[in-house]
Amino acid sequence: MFGTREAIVNRLRHLRLTAPRAWARLIAATLFPPRCTLCGFPGASLDLDLCEVCHADLPWARHTGDAVVALRYEHPVDELIRRLKYQGAIAHARMLGVLLAEIASNRGDELPALLVPVPLHAARWRERGFNQAAVIARYAGHLLGIPVTRHAAIRVRDTPSQTALDVNARRLNVRGAFAVRSGRPLDRLLAAGHVAIVDDVITTGSTVNELRRVLLAAGVRRVEVWAVARAL
Repeated sequence: MFGTREAIVNRLRHLRLTAPRAWARLIAATLFPPRCTLCGFPGASLDLDLCEVCHADLPWARHTGDAVVALRYEHPVDELIRRLKYQGAIAHARMLGVLLAEIASNRGDELPALLVPVPLHAARWRERGFNQAAVIARYAGHLLGIPVTRHAAIRVRDTPSQTALDVNARRLNVRGAFAVRSGRPLDRLLAAGHVAIVDDVITTGSTVNELRRVLLAAGVRRVEVWAVARAL
């Protein structure tokens, strides 16, 4: 009913790390200043657990126009994302969300009115205890002043992992995997008009493109894609 012990622990971490309390954030940053996750030196800012040198040395991605992508899925980014997803290192989500917000805010384009994280199927959520895309979106949205909706889009099929599939198989695997909730969630999407899908990693784009198709079919005016990293 409640999932595994690891899932329960991850839920508690999620609540503790993402509670939107400005005073707690300030006190914590004063007592425990951000430290670089990679080298241990002081963080570059109040929100960033990276020093200036490690920040500059990250494998930054080039903006291709079809998506907002912060980084290439290479060392050390790949390891940070794997630890987040499979080892419950939710603290990494803050850093990844801050980096995504940095790229999105510096691109010189209109920001969306709402962020839509790629949803997990309920069975996968029970195993993991959290949705890494939702946690990343929360941190990015907090910095940019953009609300996040975690319940407007749902995953109706528990699709197999995309890792070992080719491009065509990936596209077929996620076909019909998503749906938009009716009622208030749909009203919120339509009222926003311009939304951004948020994911951790894009490889072929099959998953985010399918979700984008569903959102557009539901009547959303503009849907863009934001991702922390792109795998080549």
